Amino acid sequence: MPQTNLRLALPSIALTLVAAVLPAWAERPVVRVSVDSAGASTRIVLTHTTPVGYEVRAADGSIEVVFAEPVKADPASKRFGDPILARYDLEDGRRLVLVTGPGYRRYESFELSNPFRLILDLQGTRSTGDAPTAIPSRRDPRVKIVVLDPGHGGIETGAVGPSGLREKEVTLDLARRLRYELDRDARIDVVLTRDEDRLVGLDERSGIANHNRADLFLSIHLNASGRRNASGAETYYLATDATDDEARTLAALENEAAGVRANAAAADAEPSAIDLVLWDLAQNQFLAESSQLAESVQRRLNELAGTRDRGVRQAPFRVLMGATMPAILVEAGFISSLEEEERLRGSEHRDRIARAIAGAIREYFDRVDHLTGSRLPAGTDAR
Repeated sequence: MPQTNLRLALPSIALTLVAAVLPAWAERPVVRVSVDSAGASTRIVLTHTTPVGYEVRAADGSIEVVFAEPVKADPASKRFGDPILARYDLEDGRRLVLVTGPGYRRYESFELSNPFRLILDLQGTRSTGDAPTAIPSRRDPRVKIVVLDPGHGGIETGAVGPSGLREKEVTLDLARRLRYELDRDARIDVVLTRDEDRLVGLDERSGIANHNRADLFLSIHLNASGRRNASGAETYYLATDATDDEARTLAALENEAAGVRANAAAADAEPSAIDLVLWDLAQNQFLAESSQLAESVQRRLNELAGTRDRGVRQAPFRVLMGATMPAILVEAGFISSLEEEERLRGSEHRDRIARAIAGAIREYFDRVDHLTGSRLPAGTDAR
């Protein structure tokens, strides 16, 4: 071939190669990486623009997420110098390498959809005062797992009372008190969706319950109203159609909380009509159980906690969607009422609320055990 033709051919070949390579990089799925460290755990959320197959591999000093095809991580690397997670780097476009620190002990992972997310919870210690967190294992099938969900957290404060009491703080305290009450029952293991002031996405909350194969999911909230004299407790279970306009409005307000968008853009986080139907079908098989539990919780709140009875209702709460077990949401009182806010400040009233809900949960499991003939002997601890 003459030299002049070779010179002409080389730029053409180079352009062809560039054209072939650049679109492949540009079209790589993007994996957005966010890291949240709190207490004795570090959570890594990998949000995919397009679902990509993966495998999680644990090795000494690192955890690798190996993708089935090249991806673009955003950001591609980050340094933390944290006792649990030291840093992470995307290597070879396919391996996200999480380098663990000296405080790391173990990890748990689970998936969420709409958009697709891989969640990795790295558990360990940050100081001598921290104890490793752990998801309880079901050593005995008679032991029931209850997931308690304190509403809001982190930047999502929730409702605020007339004198400044914040919903996120009260719901966490109520969940801790309720856990204390339930821990007295050898049949029950309790998991909290958050045990500190951190933001947890609404889908993640039910995802935690599913991941733990929970027997019951209970989300704790406080109500608010423009009517200052509004008071009392009300209990909800899931339905695509709300019981009334008030229930529909409350569900819309809760669904618009920052927790919906904790790990995704708003446009990605909105559920489709198909999702709503599927989630409703998922809960339909637990409708009777959720209804019975809600009725029991409401009755005991009225009797033991002395709250005004606002009844049991249904509404499309996003936090209940996708839960594959009986699931309810409790509005334990109106923080917007000056009188009720004052009661909610008091330890005594919070204890009454916790005892009332705990009694309803035990009553529910008594009924389940009676029907199945499976009950842990009194005083036995199978955990």
